[in-house]
Amino acid sequence: MSVQVESPAKMAQLASPVEIEGRSMAILYGSETGNAEEIAIELEDMARRLHFHTRMDEMDSFKLSDLLKVSLVVFVTSTTGQGDMPTNTLNFWKNLRREKLNNSNCLGPVKFAIFGLGDSGYRKFNWAARKLQVRLLQLGATEFFRAAEADERHNNGIDSIYLPWKEEFKAALLEKYPLPEGTAPISNNQLLPPKYSVRVMPTMEPLPADKSATQSALYSHVDNPAPLSQRRFEHNQRQAATFPAWEAREDQSWEIRTGTPVDVLDKNNILKDHPSKYSLETTKKVGPRTPLPTRLAIPQGVFAKVVDNARVTPFDHWQDVRHIVFDVYGGEKLISKVSDMRGQSILSIYPKNYPEDVQELINLMGWNDVADKPLDMSNKPKRVFDRVDGQPSTLRDILTDNLDITAIPKRNFIRELTFFTKNRDEVERLWEFLLPGNEQEFYDYTSRPRRTILELLSDFPGVKIPVERVLDLFPVIRHRDFSVCNGGASLTENQYDPDAPNATLPVFPLRIEILAALVEYKTIIRKPRQGLCSRYLKYLARDTPLTVRISPSRGENVMMPLPTAVQRPLIAVATGTGIAPIRALIQERLEYEVDTQVGETVLFYGGRNRDKDYHFGGEWGYIKGLTVFPCFSRDEEEPAAVEKKEEEEKKKGGNVWEKPIKTEEEENVEFGIVEEMDPDRGKRYVQNEIRKRAKEVAGLMRRGPVVAVCGSAGKMPIAVRKAFVDVLVGEKLVRDREEGERWLGMRVVYWEDTW
Repeated sequence: MSVQVESPAKMAQLASPVEIEGRSMAILYGSETGNAEEIAIELEDMARRLHFHTRMDEMDSFKLSDLLKVSLVVFVTSTTGQGDMPTNTLNFWKNLRREKLNNSNCLGPVKFAIFGLGDSGYRKFNWAARKLQVRLLQLGATEFFRAAEADERHNNGIDSIYLPWKEEFKAALLEKYPLPEGTAPISNNQLLPPKYSVRVMPTMEPLPADKSATQSALYSHVDNPAPLSQRRFEHNQRQAATFPAWEAREDQSWEIRTGTPVDVLDKNNILKDHPSKYSLETTKKVGPRTPLPTRLAIPQGVFAKVVDNARVTPFDHWQDVRHIVFDVYGGEKLISKVSDMRGQSILSIYPKNYPEDVQELINLMGWNDVADKPLDMSNKPKRVFDRVDGQPSTLRDILTDNLDITAIPKRNFIRELTFFTKNRDEVERLWEFLLPGNEQEFYDYTSRPRRTILELLSDFPGVKIPVERVLDLFPVIRHRDFSVCNGGASLTENQYDPDAPNATLPVFPLRIEILAALVEYKTIIRKPRQGLCSRYLKYLARDTPLTVRISPSRGENVMMPLPTAVQRPLIAVATGTGIAPIRALIQERLEYEVDTQVGETVLFYGGRNRDKDYHFGGEWGYIKGLTVFPCFSRDEEEPAAVEKKEEEEKKKGGNVWEKPIKTEEEENVEFGIVEEMDPDRGKRYVQNEIRKRAKEVAGLMRRGPVVAVCGSAGKMPIAVRKAFVDVLVGEKLVRDREEGERWLGMRVVYWEDTW
């Protein structure tokens, strides 16, 4: 299909929006994965082209009073978990829900529009957008334009709803906010000024004449160490070299561990290099060159180092699951903070790009001459973090630590690329992806094969992005959250750390564990893929320093109030790595055994294979008061064989509680409504196991238990809740499902932690 485009020279001319009084817009987003943020970026671009003065930000960065200062507010929000607001909206949402605002009409002057993103496979589809809309209307705000709800399960994803809505919204803006005579909208073929400021700083002053000629020899001895900027420059040059990298990786590990740079002779000329560098044996490369452990100044971040990184699934298993242990240094303040979370906490990790990918991008863009020079970024996105050591970041630094160069390219990114190639054929090809009606072609090129930004730029070699535009074009790396999988005494039982500098670090760090399933797969084009964080975690070596953040889990704290909460029975349901927060909760409850009678705990655990993904299965037999019902959907064992194996575990001291499995006919007789309520019968899923143990579950339900459901979001938590309702109905605790739902809402503490 032919596309009519302006000449590249004309397209590259800047077109600045005109300042028009009374024409302002705030675009506020709530996003967990970045999809809502990308929509917000597109809407801001459209608004700037219509000459609106814009401010785009996450909701938590906006005060309620600020809503009154703009002509129009556009909210873009996804829904997370089971109908929850995204993390970066929680403070805004909390303020919006304050009771004293009721009946105040405080947002009377506010005009707004809402676009929601969701997945119809979830029980509470687009719940966040709906809740936000209702509350804004309650407080007197006026809906300027109709709300829309996008569904990721649509054939064309969210675009099927978003693109028509965007065009209608644009038309409504021009109708309600007409432009002054003589002012026209800025064409999509014209380049807007950058939002952020990036400038390569002037190079440092040259060395005095008597030193410059002997620079290498001068800096080869400890007596005259090179300036830090020079050492960093030389190190990055070595990182960019194409010789085999394992030796360099050993040197890097040596430098971190000993605090001494390699290739340095002391006064007695004693060699300080890593010995393996001079071995005559061929060194086997065991992994890619990993990112430098540069620490970032992350708000509320704390220093941590890796203690262990062990794969817990067999090497022939389809999924690589890691049990990773960290020592986290935050002093008594952090210990107190985590203690108050009562076994329900989240560890946030900030992944990095790998040196080989960064260097490939630098080569593609022709940035080698400036890659290692310091940058002046006086205006930058909030999530582009500075270095902890106070040194200015280089382009290589921000590409490694801050910008997601392996993300799937979004529409706005592709549109911006059209301004930075002189190849007319490339411009036409890029625009073809953006034309109305070509949504499937765009999806087939980007999302379906999970094509990365780096791969797209390789496909369009004529594209040369100016350094000044990197912060405007590339998405920022988002942190990844992991449920902490340990609690109670295990958080503080680690011994004195002899390597911790007494002047800066406490003697007793906090021991934090996570269970991470790495994302590795092949796409439709049969190319192996790894998630950014998965690749980072896979090769995260012991003693690697990093900055992390610890925060409370979502939802109700099921350990409060004390001691009542721990006296309640606990019915825990976990699938796969969903066992992580359950394990932490179980360990936390054990802390109160001395002072109170801890309620019994029943765990329904679901996995594929007993021998491959029964995470922490070896621990359960040693925990007093714990009963486990394991079920594995892919094991082909007969029920009798399962019973025999679990009977053997009981004889060894385990607490695996198994009764003969009822037949489907027996269940039909007992429940009377099984035909409707048991669509998965014959399979060993957690929801089926709950129904099989109906009498035991009903007995616990009568005692007002804590119910914790953790694992994969989507169908599992819906099916589990339905199973609990079926048990209540089948065991005559309630008359019907509607009453069963009320029971779970009022007589049970029901907590879900799903992802």
